Amino acid sequence: MFLIMLVNLRGVKESGNLFMIPTYAFIVGIFLLVGVGLYRQVTGDVVILPLENIPAKEPLELFFLLRAFSAGCSALTGVEAISDGVLAFKPPEWKNARLTLIYLGVILGAMFIGITYLANVYHLVVIPGESETAVSHLARLVFGSGSIPYYFLQVSTLLILLLAANTAYADFPRLCYFLARDGFLPRQLSILGDRLVYSNGIIFLTVAAAILVIIFKGQVSAIIPLYAVGVFTSFTLSQLGMVVRWWHLKTTGWQASILINGLGACATLTVLTVIVMTKFVAGAWLVVVAIPLSVWLFLSINRHYKYVAERLSTNDLAPRGYIPRLRTAQVSHPAIVIMGSLNRGTVEALDYARSIADEIIAVHVDIGSTDRVKLQTRWEELESDIQLVILDSQYRSLVEPIVDFVIGYEKEHPGVLSTVIIPSFVTRNWWESLLHNQTTWFLKAALLGKRSRVITTVRYYL
Repeated sequence: MFLIMLVNLRGVKESGNLFMIPTYAFIVGIFLLVGVGLYRQVTGDVVILPLENIPAKEPLELFFLLRAFSAGCSALTGVEAISDGVLAFKPPEWKNARLTLIYLGVILGAMFIGITYLANVYHLVVIPGESETAVSHLARLVFGSGSIPYYFLQVSTLLILLLAANTAYADFPRLCYFLARDGFLPRQLSILGDRLVYSNGIIFLTVAAAILVIIFKGQVSAIIPLYAVGVFTSFTLSQLGMVVRWWHLKTTGWQASILINGLGACATLTVLTVIVMTKFVAGAWLVVVAIPLSVWLFLSINRHYKYVAERLSTNDLAPRGYIPRLRTAQVSHPAIVIMGSLNRGTVEALDYARSIADEIIAVHVDIGSTDRVKLQTRWEELESDIQLVILDSQYRSLVEPIVDFVIGYEKEHPGVLSTVIIPSFVTRNWWESLLHNQTTWFLKAALLGKRSRVITTVRYYL
């Protein structure tokens, strides 16, 4: 799991190239199994096992069929990663994602139908256990126990199972990005790292998964109910959301779309109900309890961000007319104000800079999310007397461009003490600070490492 995290932190392309080999090897192995098995059937070279009379443990009732349907649907999970990963595709993103989903469905369906057909042809009646899987048993009948194709399929199956966790790494960080962007998760999860991946989401997933493995002692059978309930709850809510969307928009062909999504919602809700009923004691109860708690946590985080935005907003500040500052020949006390955004905390920091400095410059780093026109317009209304410098960050780093700028500015003003002013807001409770980037702390540490002598924090209390 730690190695998978490191690979994903290297970037989407790098992780895809590494995991591509075992994925294609497994697909080739399964289709080779199906192809050879069908060829042996056509040529009459089939080793048919005698049918065993296995006593039925349960009668063939409706609930038994629903359980079988639920188990089969569990094999389809993972396709949702494409839906959440549309932004990672090449333009046109939606078209390439749709084609990928179609290819995935065709490949998965062909593999499933082929294996099921061969299991019926070879009279394969085996209950998968710890000693051997049904696919391994079928491969021994088709290829032979000691053949190279048999071992090729076993090794590729082992690798694909080890790397199956990468689906979560491809999907979960992007899902966290959507929630964090809308203010329902900590904003740190919406930030792209230097390698253009959501590094914080990848690290968070690894820590959470490690905790689950420790709690359940690595027992897969105990963790599967958690996974299944969570997945099909998401599927049901997504389908119902699409039903509501089609009902309100009523675009061309909305009747067919609402019918398809409605049937999908009914199917996934049926699966979810069956899994909860059959696996509740086995561990599904934990997800049933955790989902309402998670929703409460999301709403609490969203309320906090709305409160912070309201407290820091400058919308009610009237334009202020300042006389532009004249640059003097001899600067005795320059100040650099580090500005993340133009808010009330920044305004107070700039007012403080006016009281101590005879030359002031404000610095803002654009990591690709700044609306420069809006910022410049509001800046001219509130802080027109102070020069604003916007730095571009090629690798989406905040600290490094600021440190480089401060070093260069201090070299231009030798023999004087430059004050670096960092605005910071203080939350009402200490745990609320965990929802915000600790950029101030990292920036101070970096500037101290470069021997900047005067660093001041201007705090704004929410």
